[in-house]
Amino acid sequence: MLATRANAQKSGANPTDSMVNPLDANAQRISVRRLRADEIDRILELTARHPELSIASEAVIRRVQADNPDSFWGVFRSPDTDSEPPALAGYYAFLLLNKEGDAQLRARSLIRKDPPLQYLAKPGERPVSVYIWVMVVKGLSAVATPIVIRELGKTCAGVPLLASAATPAGLNLMRRQGFRPLTPNDDAIGGLCVFGKFEEVKVERAHRMESRFKVVVARTPEDTSRAFAIRAAVFMSEQNCPYDEEFDGNDQTATHFVGYVDGEPAATLRVRYFADFVKIERLAVLPRFRHTLIAKEVVNAGIDFCRRKGYRRMYGHAQKRLVRFWSRFGFRPMDKNYSLVFSDHEYVEIAGELSPHGDPITIHSDPHVFLRPEGAWDEPGILEKSAERPPTNPH
Repeated sequence: MLATRANAQKSGANPTDSMVNPLDANAQRISVRRLRADEIDRILELTARHPELSIASEAVIRRVQADNPDSFWGVFRSPDTDSEPPALAGYYAFLLLNKEGDAQLRARSLIRKDPPLQYLAKPGERPVSVYIWVMVVKGLSAVATPIVIRELGKTCAGVPLLASAATPAGLNLMRRQGFRPLTPNDDAIGGLCVFGKFEEVKVERAHRMESRFKVVVARTPEDTSRAFAIRAAVFMSEQNCPYDEEFDGNDQTATHFVGYVDGEPAATLRVRYFADFVKIERLAVLPRFRHTLIAKEVVNAGIDFCRRKGYRRMYGHAQKRLVRFWSRFGFRPMDKNYSLVFSDHEYVEIAGELSPHGDPITIHSDPHVFLRPEGAWDEPGILEKSAERPPTNPH
């Protein structure tokens, strides 16, 4: 049930913090990510501040989150100093309904406070509809909602979005945002309202901001040269890293990403592969683009790429001053606390879990997928076009 206000709170931020929010350069200290099971206590505390909300029990909330982590998204506000982690300021909870669950909801038979798991879509499964279960984002919705919509849209594009209002303010907000009652009797608190299709929920300014950014997988010598030039400018020129330490012999066994701002090469990232994890490294952003959000876009692109490849664990070495930045992508310092010093910096080993992709590449995938260029797995490749020629089986 909806309980929120539409005005976004804004605060000043330094250039590093501008990597957090992909929507608004003036609201750079707000970030959004999936909530972990160990953070449920925090959302219960937030909900307790809103006695007007009638929500599920703690046991039900934990059960739904464990069944599908995409159901819960936290909104975090970063503190003014780097010594403290971002604080949970709000959250979204969704019921991602399968065909039976959607039918139960529309028939008013679904017990929303205790939804049976048999009616909920599983991780990576495309739901039939998305119901906004709880939304506690006072003063943050204008910034946070488009981020959540974009992330959930990866599996929910074209899916109807439904909601019910718990308060008069929530009902008015839903009306302003375009929700419509399913029946005339639903135009009231507790009534069932539908927006339409999931991808139609847009914020024009968000679209405008995101259109500035583009991230590509380096597939040509020109792409790779751009990645190397950015790294040389940042690590060798700014940080005085020797050439042989920066270009360490691992570049030919890695995937490189190049991020563009308004068509100009601005950032790069390198990913290397091991048996059951990926190592994410060599993130570099040119100085004149550090006020933009290209770093976040590049890291997210790299993570999504690894998820599509089927990886479930990521690893990295973070300079001590940047541990908080990497925490925004799910990285946490590892328990073993190995002392790590190289290229004049102290590093911290960090690792994190990757959520399963809805369409991972496996040995059972279409064999043509393995012939296509890296990162272009959903587009027919040049070798598929060659099938137009009859086979001659030359010796």
